Amino acid sequence: MMELLSHGNQIRRGKYYLHSKFTSAVNFCSDGSFVFVVNKEVGSGPLNIVVQGVAVDSVSSLEIGSDCFYLNGNKFCFDELKIYDSKLRITEYIDEIFKRNIKVFESALAEFSPPKSLAFLLDERRKREFTSSFEIEYIKRFENAVRLFLSDNFLDGIKMLKGLGPGLTPSGDDFISGVLIALNLQSMINSSGNSNVIEQIYKTVESGNHFTTAFLRCAANGYLFEKFKRLIYSLLNSDEDEIIQNTRSLFTIGVTSGADQAVGFLIGIKRFIQ
Repeated sequence: MMELLSHGNQIRRGKYYLHSKFTSAVNFCSDGSFVFVVNKEVGSGPLNIVVQGVAVDSVSSLEIGSDCFYLNGNKFCFDELKIYDSKLRITEYIDEIFKRNIKVFESALAEFSPPKSLAFLLDERRKREFTSSFEIEYIKRFENAVRLFLSDNFLDGIKMLKGLGPGLTPSGDDFISGVLIALNLQSMINSSGNSNVIEQIYKTVESGNHFTTAFLRCAANGYLFEKFKRLIYSLLNSDEDEIIQNTRSLFTIGVTSGADQAVGFLIGIKRFIQ
């Protein structure tokens, strides 16, 4: 029997249509809005409905009303106790702890990230994993884009990163979502008004692929998936083992998506915070 574990706080009403299907996630869309039906291993997110008791890829229909939704015709009422609050909130920040933990995070990314991820931006040795002429050119384009991003012309770098890379969620878009998360964190740490920078980046990337735009919209507004939210909280106040564990948990998101988003987050922190 299908059991509801959680539902995200950014899910919109509508009749949804099947977009794509994987073993651990089924993606539905409606007029540019997305909802992801996922298993417990993927976890909660702003647009996620987490279920157990059935194979996720057996879910083929979704309709969301004002107080309930239907999966494969089965009715589930919204439950306040099962709402996942995806908003990032910071109550305490100690600069020394954060900077120390960022170094642990960077080392874990460089060491444990999956092959063909953007970890080559952190560790030159990772480039050995890319051997074809296409892959070598891909590395060059990424390095040029990131170099621009780190300059005063950061929006030109964002334009180059947009849509860069293969896959349902290109690595360039994953990187940008990580940058947007870093900017949201900076707003809370420094109480700085960088909403203009966030808006500039989002407006640069929002058109095109509706699937990745859904993720970018959440990142721009500070709505995070459970695994990334847990990582940030550990960077603020946890020990080395927990940071490594939470970093490695990101690598279960897609083939390289979680790692690529984490690299974007790290480089975004270096660009806008440190």
